[in-house]
Amino acid sequence: MNWLLIAATLWYWWRIYSLSFNPSTFPDQKYANAIWEKRSTRTFVLGAIIITATLSKFGLIHERWVQVIAFVVLVMVVGFLQPFLVGLIILHRTACVILRVKVGRKPHAPRLAPYAWTYYLTEEEKRKALGEGIAEKTRS
Repeated sequence: MNWLLIAATLWYWWRIYSLSFNPSTFPDQKYANAIWEKRSTRTFVLGAIIITATLSKFGLIHERWVQVIAFVVLVMVVGFLQPFLVGLIILHRTACVILRVKVGRKPHAPRLAPYAWTYYLTEEEKRKALGEGIAEKTRS
């Protein structure tokens, strides 16, 4: 069960990280907004499941009815806190850019950003970006 909680926590973190990108900066804004909305409305349920499973694993809640009540309450709590988690990720990325500029280094996009961006691109945009990336590499 430990590996399942760890995998779910990593998946939750990844979903929160992908929510930290502004969907209005993508070519097809309507598609990107729809994907963002879908990911944001389902992610807090995953967070509530993880916390409920962790409480159950550590023996803090035993009965099924208590787990159900805890889950319902945690859905509301995580749903309330999730925008703040997204904000913390954005704040962290901004602080990293500011620190790099203050130190005199050139700022760059986050290393995981290209993977998170793929959620907000249509299939046609992904193929176009992949084709341009391959063309640039072959020219070099």
